[in-house]
Amino acid sequence: MITKNIFSVAVLLFTCNNAFAQTKEYNFKPEWKVGDKKSVRIVQHETEYKKGKLVGDDTTYLSAEMAVLSEDDKNYTLKVLYENVALTAAINFYDKMGEELSDYKNLELKYTVDKQGGKAELINWKEAQQFMNTSFDRINEVMEKKAPDAASYTKLMFAPLREIFNSKQNIESYMSDQVGYLLFPYGKKFVVGDTLTVTSKGANPFNPMDSISQTTVSYLDNIDDTKKVCDINYREIFDLSKFKEMMKTMMEKMMKSADAGDKSKTKTAKEIDSIDFDVTNKTVITFDYNSTWPLKVVKIGKVVAGDPSGKTEKTVFVTATIK
Repeated sequence: MITKNIFSVAVLLFTCNNAFAQTKEYNFKPEWKVGDKKSVRIVQHETEYKKGKLVGDDTTYLSAEMAVLSEDDKNYTLKVLYENVALTAAINFYDKMGEELSDYKNLELKYTVDKQGGKAELINWKEAQQFMNTSFDRINEVMEKKAPDAASYTKLMFAPLREIFNSKQNIESYMSDQVGYLLFPYGKKFVVGDTLTVTSKGANPFNPMDSISQTTVSYLDNIDDTKKVCDINYREIFDLSKFKEMMKTMMEKMMKSADAGDKSKTKTAKEIDSIDFDVTNKTVITFDYNSTWPLKVVKIGKVVAGDPSGKTEKTVFVTATIK
C-alpha cells in the first residue's frame, strides 16, 4: 500500500514538472538593422449593408514602404511612406489628379521606436500636418478648375481628415491602423497556451475626438521554432456603454426642449431605445521572430450602428503582405 502511494506521488510530481517544463514564454522586441527596407502591399475589401441590403462593395489597393534610417542606444528611427489617401480618393473624381499633384502622392512619417518595448512616437507630425493641409488645398484648387461639379463634395469629404491632422495625437491615432500591426508583438510576455489581456484608453471608432476603454486579448498559435515563425492573434473589444448613454441623453434633452406631445414623446422614446453601436476587430499577424518583422497581416473589422432609420453593418477585410 505504501509502495503504491509513493508511486502515485512520483507520477504526480513527474506530471507537474513536465507541465511546467513545457510552459514556454516568448518576449519579442525589435532587432532591426539600419538599412532594413520593407514594402507593404495592402488589399482592403469593404462591404456595407443597410436594413439588410447591400449598398456598398469596394476593393482598395494601397502600398507602403518602411525603412530603418538610424539607431542609438535606446531607439530606432523608422520611416514609413504611405499613400496619400486624400489624393487617391480625389483621383476617382478626376483621373489626372495624380499626374498634376505627383508631389503629394506619398505621406512620409518618421517614428522613434523603443528597442525594448517597441513604443513608437511620431516625430515629424508638424511636417506631416503641413504636407496634408497643403495637399487638401491643392486638390480643392484642381477640383474647382477641372471637376467643379464634384468640388463641393470633395471639400466635405476631406473635412474629417483635416480635423484629424490638426494635432499630433490625432495623427498618431489615425495612423495606428497602418503601423500598429508592426509594433504590436513587442514589449509583451506571451505564454504558450495562455491569453494576454490588456486594457487601455483608445480612440472612439464613432468619434475620433473621444477616448473610450479598450481591451485587447491576444495569444500565440502555429508556433514553428524551426522556421522561427508564429501567428499572433488579437481581438480588440471596445466599451461603448458611456458613448451610448451620452447619445441617448442628448436625444432625450432634444425631445424635452421640443415640448412635443405624448404620442411624439412615445415615438421618440422608442427611437432612443433603438440606438446601438458595436465594433469588432480581429487580427492575425504572421510573425518572423528571427528577423522580428511581420510577414503577413489579416484583419477583419466590423462596425454595426443601429438608429431610428435602421441598422447599418460595415465589414472591412484587410490583407497586408510585407516583403
